[in-house]
Amino acid sequence: MPTTIPQAGGHQDQVSINSTQPDKIIKKTNHNELEFYQNLVNQLEHHHHLKPDWRPQFFGTTNHHHHHQQTQTTAKQQQQQDEHVFILLENLTYKRSTIKTEPAQLFIHPNVIDIKLGQRLYDDRATPEKQERMNRAALETTSAKFGIRLTGAQLWNNLNGEYSSVPKSFGKSIKPDGSDLQTNFNSLFPISNHKKQDEDDHHHHHLTYSTQGLPSNLLKIIIDRSIIPKIQTIQAYLSSFNWRIYGASLLIVFEADLTTLQTILASSTTTTTTTTTTTTTTTQPDHYHLASVKVINFAHVELADNPDQGLLKGIQSTLDLFHQLSQQLPSD
Repeated sequence: MPTTIPQAGGHQDQVSINSTQPDKIIKKTNHNELEFYQNLVNQLEHHHHLKPDWRPQFFGTTNHHHHHQQTQTTAKQQQQQDEHVFILLENLTYKRSTIKTEPAQLFIHPNVIDIKLGQRLYDDRATPEKQERMNRAALETTSAKFGIRLTGAQLWNNLNGEYSSVPKSFGKSIKPDGSDLQTNFNSLFPISNHKKQDEDDHHHHHLTYSTQGLPSNLLKIIIDRSIIPKIQTIQAYLSSFNWRIYGASLLIVFEADLTTLQTILASSTTTTTTTTTTTTTTTQPDHYHLASVKVINFAHVELADNPDQGLLKGIQSTLDLFHQLSQQLPSD
């Protein structure tokens, strides 16, 4: 099991895999995020009787910093340590099964894509200097207009068996008006199909063709039957939350190992339907669990009188991008 996570965006030094329980991560964060997981999220979910499937599971705190080599610290360093807390969260990239009774078969080599959500990137506690800086960052990227910025990605290469990283600079280089947003978004989902000659001047030119990717028919199944339905569920949840959240991301994880995907899609779950005269057995692959889609990063959350429209704008923009990509994918 790797000691690091295929992580997109964020700060790698703030997240590590729990060595004794690799299905959990240890995250260095502030007390605001701890307060969210311990109290605020329960208020939000309980009021609408919602399942916690839109965000990582929370398993409490840990004294992670005690595991580090003990060194003398200055008063300032001690103060900085006291401002942080280490929390245990679900490892969203850990191996899992599409069916609870079966051994783990998913996320052998997952792709991980981080999309920063929201049109405003700072909370009310930010200094005037930070507010100005973050406003400028939003206006100079796609955040202000679309409520999203492609923060980064880790993409599995089926050709050479390695990961490639998409850095933060990728999302920041996309034009603020979004004129190249769809094309750049599509590049995070390369397809291994052979490009047809008549596609050069058609809408398929927005797609990225690469032997490292997945066949378009498999990618379309993942998008249409797992990613989009899960984002729609998240959209419904967040539309009912009266809150403000800044700096959150949508983390999308899906199996990108071609052999693993082919094996999963070749297997089926059995459904038996019985009527008064006949019993019919049909087999249908379980596609819904091919991806994990969660909102992450809750260090800047506060309750409000209405839903966060900047956040919802980002969710809708993400849905629009996936719908457009799905329509562009060739069927064979």
